[in-house]
Amino acid sequence: MSSFAQEQTPNNDNNAFTTTLLCFSYTCSSQSEELTSRVKYSNKILLPPSVLYNINNHHSRSQTENNDAFNDVMFFKIKNLENEITEVCGVQEFSAPPGVVHIPYHIMEGMGIKEGSNVEISLYNPPNGSYVKLQPHKTEFIELSDPKAVLEKILSRDYPVVSQGQTIALYYKEVDKVYHIDIVKAEPAEVIKIINVNLNVDFDPPKDYMRSSPNDKRSSPNDQRSSAKNKFPPSPPLAPPGTPDNLPDLLPCSSPERNLYSYDNIRFPGKGRRLGSE
Repeated sequence: MSSFAQEQTPNNDNNAFTTTLLCFSYTCSSQSEELTSRVKYSNKILLPPSVLYNINNHHSRSQTENNDAFNDVMFFKIKNLENEITEVCGVQEFSAPPGVVHIPYHIMEGMGIKEGSNVEISLYNPPNGSYVKLQPHKTEFIELSDPKAVLEKILSRDYPVVSQGQTIALYYKEVDKVYHIDIVKAEPAEVIKIINVNLNVDFDPPKDYMRSSPNDKRSSPNDQRSSAKNKFPPSPPLAPPGTPDNLPDLLPCSSPERNLYSYDNIRFPGKGRRLGSE
């Protein structure tokens, strides 16, 4: 059952569309292999055409009454009704079967959603992002030939919205690998839109990054940081070796001192799904 209910959620529309749908991963869908492979590692979902119809119909009446503007790039908050975990996603198409939402399996797994479970879907309006701090799980990611370009390309294509505390899966087709990255911090809210915005980006050191001890003759700190220095701006001095549990906070992008894992004003020009587009 679908409804429009008054919600007092910050940065959200007052008249929020809400419905309950059966959730299945793309593996259980009848969509083309080309489509499912394109959105498998993303946070884009497929919704039934009735959702778009109901939203358009409601907006037409609301616009007539209030002359309000409508943002045609839509985002939806998914709620697992069993454990109350939520996550905000973009929408790829309105082509799912009636009463069904298709969600990437890695999103379902992170939320604890089982195939065929009921989930609540609500229209959501996140603010434009201004800042995000990321933490790759593997040093291998920052050792790519151009991690900045890879990040911008994949986020623009696959992740129009991100949430603080989530782990995203970036599929780099050219090397056929998936890189997992944590969203450590997001501003100005915990859920932000990152398409068509200028975004300041910081990196925390990768989770598997190890500092050498003074007696470790196998490698030096300079050796460990050499590849990263070629890809990110110069770094201020790092903490003394041997203190992996006391890593310093990274400097914000606006600081005159630049961090090894920082860069500024990345433009994410990805295109959101437009109403009625194919």
